[in-house]
Amino acid sequence: MNIKALATGALLLLAVGGAVYVLVGEQSEGTAADTLPADGVVVYYFHGTKRCGTCNKMERLTAEVVNDRFGERRRDGSVAFRAVNLETDATRHFITDFELASKAVVMVERGGGKDLAWRRLDAIWEKIADDAAYTDYIAENLTACLENLGDG
Repeated sequence: MNIKALATGALLLLAVGGAVYVLVGEQSEGTAADTLPADGVVVYYFHGTKRCGTCNKMERLTAEVVNDRFGERRRDGSVAFRAVNLETDATRHFITDFELASKAVVMVERGGGKDLAWRRLDAIWEKIADDAAYTDYIAENLTACLENLGDG
C-alpha cells in the first residue's frame, strides 16, 4: 500500500468519525423539543465545550437526583434531564432565555407543551463541595417545581 492511499484512508476515517461525533453529540444534547414533557419539569444542566472536574461532578450529581430520587417521574415522562452544551449555534439562545453567566442548573416547569416558569439554581456553586447538600438542593427545588404544577 502506498503512502497516498494510506493518507487518503486516514483522512476519510477522520471525516466519518467527525460526522458521527457531531450527530451523536447533537442527539445527546436534548435539543429535540418532542422529547420534553408536555406537562412536567425539565432539569437542564448547562455547560461549555471544555469541562472541568467540578462541572462534570455537577452534571453527574444532578442526573443522579433525577434518576434515583425521581426515577418513576422520569420513566413516566413528567421529569426530564438534559445536559446542554451552550457553545453551539442551536443552544446559545438559552444564555439569554435563562440569564446565564456560567454553568448552571435550570428547572423549567411545563404545562400544555409550553414553558410556564423557570428557576435557575444559583447556589449550586456554594453546595458542590458537599454532595449531600448539593443533591438535597436539587431534589428540594425539583419537588417545589412539581408542587407548583400541582403534581407534587
